[in-house]
Amino acid sequence: GGGGAYGGAGAGAGSGGLGFVGSRRIVSGGNSGGAYGQADYKGMVVDAGDVPAGCGCAGEGVQTGCVSVGCAQVAGPSMMTFVGTGAGDYITTTTYTYVGDGAGNLRMAQPTKVAYGRIGCLVLTLLLIAGAAIAMMMMPATTTTTMEPQKMAIAQAVTPPAEQMPMKMGECTFWGDPHINTFDGGRPSFYGEGEYYIVKSDSVIIQGRYLGTKYTAGLAATDSIAVGGDFLKGHVITVGSLRDGPIVVDGVPVLTRFPSEHVLEGVGVLKYSGEGELVDQATKDWEKKVVTMELPGDVRVEVFRWANYLDLRITMPKQPNQDGSCGNMNGDADDDTTEAIYSRIGARVPSGELLFNDRAPVDLTTVEEKLLTMCEPEKLAKAQTECAKDLASLTRTPSAVQTKSCMLDICYGANEHTLKMAKGLGLVPEVIE
Repeated sequence: GGGGAYGGAGAGAGSGGLGFVGSRRIVSGGNSGGAYGQADYKGMVVDAGDVPAGCGCAGEGVQTGCVSVGCAQVAGPSMMTFVGTGAGDYITTTTYTYVGDGAGNLRMAQPTKVAYGRIGCLVLTLLLIAGAAIAMMMMPATTTTTMEPQKMAIAQAVTPPAEQMPMKMGECTFWGDPHINTFDGGRPSFYGEGEYYIVKSDSVIIQGRYLGTKYTAGLAATDSIAVGGDFLKGHVITVGSLRDGPIVVDGVPVLTRFPSEHVLEGVGVLKYSGEGELVDQATKDWEKKVVTMELPGDVRVEVFRWANYLDLRITMPKQPNQDGSCGNMNGDADDDTTEAIYSRIGARVPSGELLFNDRAPVDLTTVEEKLLTMCEPEKLAKAQTECAKDLASLTRTPSAVQTKSCMLDICYGANEHTLKMAKGLGLVPEVIE
């Protein structure tokens, strides 16, 4: 039976229980669970040395020993108190064995744990999600959608269009014999006669006919222009100086009255009036007769018609593969020289690309012949070689006059005041008939 006094391991067995103490057998006929000397084991004298641990010896035996042995049932202390370092090699452990559902109203409960780690992970996760959302809001609004067409149309209808950056516009001006200020600010000069590209691009085409006048000693001025290309849907607009007759669209005279307006259906509007900012202030005392073309793609052309030449202003955005007398609009004025433009697109408009109905005859004046003799020998030889190659697109055997007219541009294309120079050298008579 269990149950020793003073902190033993539990209650004794019931009455008549059987136990073993030491090396002696004890038959107990007493009550269970005695404490502090109350006999749990009776009916036999027990040697004191055989008393189990936790049990007490009580009574007086007939011989050395105990009349009775008491084993107390102690529930154990409610608090554990340190009483010093023990000398044993055992520790107290608790083992639970499932014996079925209890009938009490108490249950095992885990102590509350403060989940600092979990809270920290949750906060970190929320911060990462917030950061990702902010980053996505700052990204460009380029999206891929699988929205149904009907829903997409509704969304597009209620969503304002993204603001587009305005296109960079350029301006090119012609005046006099001819002075040119390209889109990039270059100042090439073209003194020979013939048909040139003013603007050559994939869609917008503007060609110019440069011819000499008696007031310029044969050095060319802008005589007329022709506007065409895909952006005009096959139409061609031709405007010449006052001596050249009417303004023409597709071979038919238009704007025959002054002032007047002509609508080119689905393309643009042409106006003929006295309105427009002068390109050359030297013409301020003359009556202005200006053709203004408002054309697709923000292309605007103003033509100032004078007695025997034109002044010109072209305003437009950069076009794909653009070049010509107005330059290539690449932001670099240094590559808008006459020679550089020739090397890129040739000296004259090839025969198969001409917007004009025919070519004007090319002439060379005495003053121009004298200027050629003054060209540096190396430059003159280079001009002759390049012009022969460039003019091959016009005819297999360019005439000597055509070749010399081209050479004049290469020799003096970098000099925008060749007429003034010729006058200074005495090549031009004081009075021109």
